[in-house]
Amino acid sequence: FGMYQESINLQPMWENGQMKVIHNVGYPEPNYSHFRSYDIIASGSKSDVVWNTGWIGRFLDNEYAAFLEAPPTVPPALQIGVQSNLVFKADQVNMALAVSSPQEFYQIAQTGQLYDTSTLGNSPREIELNFLRQTANSAFRYAQTIKDAYGRGKNQVDYPTDNYLAEQLAIVARLIKGNLGTRVYMVEIGGFDTHANQLNAHTLLIKHL
Repeated sequence: FGMYQESINLQPMWENGQMKVIHNVGYPEPNYSHFRSYDIIASGSKSDVVWNTGWIGRFLDNEYAAFLEAPPTVPPALQIGVQSNLVFKADQVNMALAVSSPQEFYQIAQTGQLYDTSTLGNSPREIELNFLRQTANSAFRYAQTIKDAYGRGKNQVDYPTDNYLAEQLAIVARLIKGNLGTRVYMVEIGGFDTHANQLNAHTLLIKHL
């Protein structure tokens, strides 16, 4: 923390118990697959067990037991930059509103579509179509509340420019300030899986962080 303490002030948050760092995350006898490793972290399963739900998704599914019949007026979770993230998947539905980018978020805050899912069956095509329609329905359902919260909120600091992570965090901060009521926010910063020029690439990523 010492190198970046003055610029992003993490030390006070650490001392006040407002920040945690998960160190040396792993699992016994890893198979070295990035995809399987992520599924284990997202689902919370043992390394020799495959679960199709995420640990946050199961938590939110318990908190919003009537989600499908009486969905809440705000998204229980909001993720930016990741589509269909396993960590938010419950037994029957993804509990998060997923937007692929800040630009898509801005568009969702103003527009949306509503699609029928009741007539779809269980074929692979219909399952995929059902997911797409659910995502669109969620965007439509939450568009007004997101727009209202974004309008009420205000960023009180200047976020760094040309920084994808900062742009996402600015959105989250403004929605929290606007009292959206979403329980969990997820942002991402990628590019750490380097195969060349690692020093320069990681230096830039850590600077953004």
